[in-house]
Amino acid sequence: MAFVELENGGFINVNLIETLKFSVMQKRHEPDWIAYFDTGMQRITDADRIHILETAGFVKIKKEKDDEQ
Repeated sequence: MAFVELENGGFINVNLIETLKFSVMQKRHEPDWIAYFDTGMQRITDADRIHILETAGFVKIKKEKDDEQ
């Protein structure tokens, strides 16, 4: 099982997420996402979503080199 620590200090099991959807009800300036499970849903931040996708292997972590010109 792949657990990811969220910004709020909680943990989420990446293997149990069925869908990640953007929430249209934003109260803050940052994007709001919802992770859907078969048992319910949980709100997550955009940073959480990226961390979840990296942990699940859907996004390659790319290290950037300093641009020297």
